[in-house]
Amino acid sequence: MRRIIDFLIKNIHSLTFTFLLSFSLIQIIDKNFYHNSKFNFYSNIVINTINDFKQNFSEYFELKIINENLIIENTLLKNNSINTAENDSIISDENYTYIPAKIISNSIKFSKNFITINKGINQKINVEDGVISKIGVIGIINNNSDKFSTVISILNTDLKINAKVKNTNHFGSLSWDANNFQIMNLDDVPKSALIKNGDTIQTGGMSSIFPENIPIGTIIEYSLPDASNYYKIKVKLFEDIGSVNNVYVVKNNFKQEIKDLEKSNEKY
Repeated sequence: MRRIIDFLIKNIHSLTFTFLLSFSLIQIIDKNFYHNSKFNFYSNIVINTINDFKQNFSEYFELKIINENLIIENTLLKNNSINTAENDSIISDENYTYIPAKIISNSIKFSKNFITINKGINQKINVEDGVISKIGVIGIINNNSDKFSTVISILNTDLKINAKVKNTNHFGSLSWDANNFQIMNLDDVPKSALIKNGDTIQTGGMSSIFPENIPIGTIIEYSLPDASNYYKIKVKLFEDIGSVNNVYVVKNNFKQEIKDLEKSNEKY
């Protein structure tokens, strides 16, 4: 105890200076929007770099599992060359380009969840590019830096995705209510649609983000509220968002052309 007191007395000036300097920097960052945004930007880069290193380090010890998964995936790809797999999200379409990426940060426990991937501007990843896995929709790019991008997860209450019932082609809006990380809600499907439990739900293709017919999940429950013309549908996701590691960024090669065309209609 005596040594600690002697150390504090001996270094009182240095410790005081360090404390005041730290306090000043915290106040500058906290009270100024510009400094705060810059600090968050560069700290996120450092954190993402560390997460990427941790991900690569852990994967080194999981090579056996990864190799087994690659064998399974290669088998599926070979099968797809003969017959298109019903639940395969990688659909051949010249309008879209697929860029592989790895998830380095993920969350499913909040109402507004985000994912970080190890690809960014350097790999031509743009905001509003879609993100999918081998068997389902994951989310949409909302921010990026040179080497990383963040994704609004499908498990985010702010995200709505155009989806359809495969057997009927009736469209609706898919969203999450923050209750069960495996269950989504599909609204606005009219009562004229002949639906049943087990029907497949796919992307509807009514936006420039996802191609049509990307698998999402299956209907596990539905009801028609009194005096309503639209079903309330529960959809179980094909993909376990909490365990996915490898994803694909989906780039619409004609997105900007579509946006420019739609924007030109605003003057009418």
